[in-house]
Amino acid sequence: MRSRFMSGIIAGSLFGVTASMYALYKTSPRQRRRIMKKGTRAIRDASKFMGAVSSLNLFR
Repeated sequence: MRSRFMSGIIAGSLFGVTASMYALYKTSPRQRRRIMKKGTRAIRDASKFMGAVSSLNLFR
């Protein structure tokens, strides 16, 4: 079960990197800045969400 999860994570990350590299080369500099801004915001929100989830596990 764990190896299937890890292979899914690796495949998903490779797919994400490929799609983002393609998007990087096909966009204008203005669009790239906007995408990077949205990406950093999404990463920040995801890390906050993971922090909230991990703090919920402390109360169990």
